[in-house]
Amino acid sequence: MKTAEWGSYIKIQFTIALDDGSVVGIPGEKTQINFKIGDGKILPALEENVVGMKETEIKKIKISAENGYGAYNKDLVLRVERKSFPHDLTLAIGKTVQYQNRDGERVNFIVNALDEKTVTIDGNHPLAGLTLTYEVELLEVP
Repeated sequence: MKTAEWGSYIKIQFTIALDDGSVVGIPGEKTQINFKIGDGKILPALEENVVGMKETEIKKIKISAENGYGAYNKDLVLRVERKSFPHDLTLAIGKTVQYQNRDGERVNFIVNALDEKTVTIDGNHPLAGLTLTYEVELLEVP
């Protein structure tokens, strides 16, 4: 049985649960990904914790907000005039929109609230500020 090491290409499947027990994504569905350990394609805290796992091993990994998607930043919640968005754009609560900041960078935001004059958008990652518990199964170390 092979063991995951730094530099290994591996395949895992996982679910993510929040502290309140709710599941991120579709309950009962597991996400599968392939990656090379050390390439930085997944959260570093998750990557560090799969090192040393053996094929078929299942492990629960708790990741703090600071080691996950960061603390929730209230400064990333903005009220923007509705006229700042294209007229043909359908806005709805929960929809992801792109907004161009002062430096010309395009940033993804989630619509939190809207009325006739303003739209409240949130630039935080949806999992920012949350402790995440991953249940990871190492499927393959080719």
